[in-house]
Amino acid sequence: MEERKITINRRGIEERYGQIGDGKKILFVNGVPMGLSTLSRRLALQYTDLIPIDAGDLSDGTHWLRFYDNERRMLMVVEFDRSFGFTGERGADIMDWLGDDYFRIRWRAFCPAGGEEWMGADESRGKGGK
Repeated sequence: MEERKITINRRGIEERYGQIGDGKKILFVNGVPMGLSTLSRRLALQYTDLIPIDAGDLSDGTHWLRFYDNERRMLMVVEFDRSFGFTGERGADIMDWLGDDYFRIRWRAFCPAGGEEWMGADESRGKGGK
C-alpha cells in the first residue's frame, strides 16, 4: 500500500487543531455553551455550502471553528476571540485528505447556462438532477 504524503497545510491544521472531528461539538464562549451551528451563525459563517465540523479552545484564550467549504472544496479553520472577532484563518484543499478518492466523487454543481450534464448532474434523474 502506498503511503500518502501529508501536505504542509494539512500538517499545520492537524498539529494546531487535531485530527478532523477530534474537536468539540459544544464550545463555551464567555461561559455560554454554543453548538456548532450557533457558533457559525455568530461568526456570520452560516451558509448552505459551509459545513461546521468541530471547534475548540487555544491556549491564549481564543477559540477556533473548523468547517468544510463546499464551494471552494476546502477545509477551513477560523480563530476568533471572546467578542467573535476573527484573529486568524487557515485552510487546505480537501484533496489533502481524500487523495485520489477526490476524483471518484461525483461533485454536484448547478450551471444555469445548461451545463449540468458535464458538472455532475445525475443523468438518470433528468436534466439538472431533478
